[in-house]
This record gives sequence, structure tokens and C-alpha cells, in this order.
Amino acid sequence: MLARLFHTRFPLALAVGVAALLVPLACAREGAAPAAAPGRVRTFQKVTPSDRVFAFDDLVAAGFRKSREYNVEGLTGATGAWFGWWQPPGSGPVDYEVRFYRSHADAVEYGTPFADEASGDDAIINSNEATWKEDVRDRRSIIGGVEGGGARSGAAAKYGDYVVFGNMVLLCEGTTSDHSLERCAALVAALPAAQAE
Repeated sequence: MLARLFHTRFPLALAVGVAALLVPLACAREGAAPAAAPGRVRTFQKVTPSDRVFAFDDLVAAGFRKSREYNVEGLTGATGAWFGWWQPPGSGPVDYEVRFYRSHADAVEYGTPFADEASGDDAIINSNEATWKEDVRDRRSIIGGVEGGGARSGAAAKYGDYVVFGNMVLLCEGTTSDHSLERCAALVAALPAAQAE
């Protein structure tokens, strides 16, 4: 196909551009993992099993700072939940909500529906509508701007997405899913216990 592009009416620059687009697609189809850009965390799976049972002390060892511990009553299957912040390399402080379960299977089965509800563009950030109502305000970001001479503001979901890593569900601050997942990946990579796996 590429040879045809070079021998038809297409200018050489167009053929090179098309080839540059096709090579990554071909690699992706063959299952090749994308290379991480320098200084960026490599993409990892949103749900990653682990035999290791993580605890809050693992987060502390990675530099996580607790703002508050949540009451997990109503958060089905959870053994603990914390809100706090961590500073990824080259970034300012980022908010995280971390929920712990007895096992990876419990985190997937019980934690996923609650995490889906609390993250993304369609996140439920109103305590009257949320299934788990504990400190829903921590899951909101205030947004605003000036329009027509008057200030307008509102609330949006703080967590663009989440990951399940072992027995943990991590909701990570970010304006998009990719932004959040990158920040989740950075925190997971900093966990001493995760580095040993």
C-alpha cells in the first residue's frame, strides 16, 4: 500500500504523512504496547489484579498526605476510604480518593459501581442523588468564569476517572479520563509494594 502511494499522484509529503499515521495503527493491531513519551507515565490497564493486599501505610510510604478518613458505612464491601493529596513528579498537589477492599475481586465487584458513579463526565456529585453520600463535596470542583459582565460558577466532577489496582480503587483528580488515569498511574508507580511486583 505504501509503495502505491509513492508511485501515484500523491505528493511525497502526503505519502510520508499517511505512512506516519498508518505505522502506529499497524503496531496497535498487532498488540504492540505503545512506548511512553519521555517524562510521562506509560499507560496501564484500568483494572489490574494483584495478589498483594495494599493498606493505607503503602500510600503513606509513597508520600500520600491524608486530608480525612471517611466513614465507609454504605460503601459496600469497603474496609477503609481516604481523601488526600499526592504530588506527581513535575506537578503540583493532586487530590485522590482511595478506597480499600479485602481483595481484588471485592474491589472489582463492589467498588466499580461506586467509582463509576463518582467519576467521569456523568458523575453524580449531588449528595441527594449519590448512592454513597459520605463527603460528596470532596468529589466536586468549582468551575466558573465571567460571562456578560457577571461571574458565573458551578460544580463539575473532580475525578475524570479511576483505576482498580489490586484491592484498591483510586479516584484521581483530572479534567479528562486520560488526565486522571495518568495521575492514577503515577501514584501506583510510586507505591513501594507495587514496584516490587
